[in-house]
Amino acid sequence: MTSINLDQFHVDVKIFWVVTMNIFEITHKIISDIPEGQRFSEADAILLMSFRDQLLAMEDDLVKGFYDTIQANPQMATLIGHGARSDRETTLRRWWQRTLSGPFDDKYWAWQSLVGVVHIKVGVKNPMMMGMWTWVLDWLRSKLTPELLGSAELAREIMSSVERLSLTAQAITAESYLVYYLETVIRITGFKPALLERMFKSEIDVLLGEVRSQLGSI
Repeated sequence: MTSINLDQFHVDVKIFWVVTMNIFEITHKIISDIPEGQRFSEADAILLMSFRDQLLAMEDDLVKGFYDTIQANPQMATLIGHGARSDRETTLRRWWQRTLSGPFDDKYWAWQSLVGVVHIKVGVKNPMMMGMWTWVLDWLRSKLTPELLGSAELAREIMSSVERLSLTAQAITAESYLVYYLETVIRITGFKPALLERMFKSEIDVLLGEVRSQLGSI
């Protein structure tokens, strides 16, 4: 959930299973790999926008709880940096406001893709990212009650939309982390993507054998 100015940041990448893609093409490919029934939809966007005011009113408590949780975890707290919590809080606020203002367009989803690149730089691992998304979902589930929304059915519908938002954003961030990590390896080593792919296919069978021997019978 890191803020990036997409107007100032555009990069073409060469990854070993595709000749050339840009950030928007990478994002589209990742989204297309999510089963349609589980990815965030236009209907989900409309539903969230209809409760925009109620959700925006939760911003202060969400931001505080999110970063209190991070700071309570020594491994994650060190990634924030000394005195940088207020900056990170501003980023989360911008993401929350942007999410609840729309639109869920190419630029919005590409932002989630660039988060994966930033996570490589600052050392945020995918399990950390997924863990904090789970915290957000649990927190929202405790707040989006039938009493607030008028019915248990509506509360379930809104949470389902939020869960599809979470899954879509996590898939984009995690997969882009892998894509750009591999691109970084290609640039550092100077290997051609086709060569790296051949080396990968050769070595993966060796790795599979090692892992299976460690795992044993199930």
